[in-house]
Amino acid sequence: MNENTVDPVLGQLLTALAAAPATAGKFDSWVGGGPNEPLTVDEVIAAAPAGMLSTLAELAEVGEAEVAVSLAEEIPALVDAIPAETIEAFRAAALIAHITPEEEAAAEQIVAEVRALAEALPQSGSWLGSGPNEPLTEEQVVAALGEEKIAEAAAARGLERAGVVAELARTLPVFMDVLSPLGWVDVDLLRFVLAQDAVNVTAPTSA
Repeated sequence: MNENTVDPVLGQLLTALAAAPATAGKFDSWVGGGPNEPLTVDEVIAAAPAGMLSTLAELAEVGEAEVAVSLAEEIPALVDAIPAETIEAFRAAALIAHITPEEEAAAEQIVAEVRALAEALPQSGSWLGSGPNEPLTEEQVVAALGEEKIAEAAAARGLERAGVVAELARTLPVFMDVLSPLGWVDVDLLRFVLAQDAVNVTAPTSA
């Protein structure tokens, strides 16, 4: 296998290893420049998605135990050789896998509202993907959202109506730009942001 590509089945295992408390630290050691911490067979078995080991064993015409031993030996060096951008994808997937139902619903709702708003704004296409963002006027914000939603946002934020309108006009193009690196609003990217925020909020602080 080329080190620049990862089989989707193996990718699921790497995502699980990056997410599991027992192996997340080891995963970090495989990525850094120091020595790779060893991975045990039991850790491979615990993290492997259902049916993965049996599928690989059948393909290799060996027993599941042999597959687990081989993976435990090979994964640290494999992760060490994988490009950094692919590693970050595994970490993002690991965070998304732990998103709560409330965060999932929030992501879906936010993206649905952003997409609906974009349809009402002619310059929204410039905010997707790369390239300069065309500005949004306060009058367009009011016309697209309506006074009721602006009032709700003002009440939720504890701001005056004018402040909410000005903030939306300034930040909405940037927000959509960040959520659309490939040219469309990416709900997975928003899920990752929400999950990352949750991790930052709940992470213990050092004394």
